[in-house]
Amino acid sequence: MNAPLPGHAASSLIARSEALLAVDHVSLEYRTPQRVVRATHQVSFAVDPADRFVLLGPSGCGKSTLLKAVAGFIQPCEGEIRLQGQRVDAPGPDRIVVFQEFDQLPPWKTVKQNVMFPLLASRTLNKKEAEERALHYLEKVGLAAFADAYPHTLSGGMKARVAIARALAMQPKILLMDEPFAALDALTRRKMQEEL
Repeated sequence: MNAPLPGHAASSLIARSEALLAVDHVSLEYRTPQRVVRATHQVSFAVDPADRFVLLGPSGCGKSTLLKAVAGFIQPCEGEIRLQGQRVDAPGPDRIVVFQEFDQLPPWKTVKQNVMFPLLASRTLNKKEAEERALHYLEKVGLAAFADAYPHTLSGGMKARVAIARALAMQPKILLMDEPFAALDALTRRKMQEEL
C-alpha cells in the first residue's frame, strides 16, 4: 500500500499533471573548449492551457536557451520538461518556435508556400486545406496581398509576420516566441500583440 504524499508534494504533483507545460528543476549548460557555461540553474514553472507565460530577465540570463530546451532542441543536464505529461526529448509539431531571426524562410518559396510548408511536411493537412489555412493566417497578419510574393521582396517586419503566420497555421499545443516583434514597427507590433 502506498503512503499518502505530504500536502505540498501532493499539490505539486496535481499541479504538474494538470499543466500543459511543466519545467521541473531544469539546468542547462553549454560546453566550450575552455569551460562549461551554466545558462540556467534548476528553473521550475508550470503553464496551464490558455495561459500566456512571459520569461523576463536581463540579456544573457538564459531565456532563449530555456525556450530552445522547451522546444526540444537542447537537452537539460538536470531536471525535466514535460508537455501534457510527456517528457520533451526532441522537437515536434506540438511546439512551434518563432525566433527573433526571420531569415528562416526558404527564398524559392512564395509567402503562401512558406506558410503551407510545415503543414504539408508534417502531413497535418492536404494541399487544399493547407492553402486555405495559410491564406487565413496571412490575412490575420495583414499579408494576404503578398501571398504570391517571394521573401527577398519583403521587409524584415513582413518576414517576421510570415514566420508568425507559419507558426500559427500549425496550431501547436504551445507557441514559443523569442522576441518575435523586435523587427516590427510600433503600430504593427501593437496589432500583432492584439491579434495573438
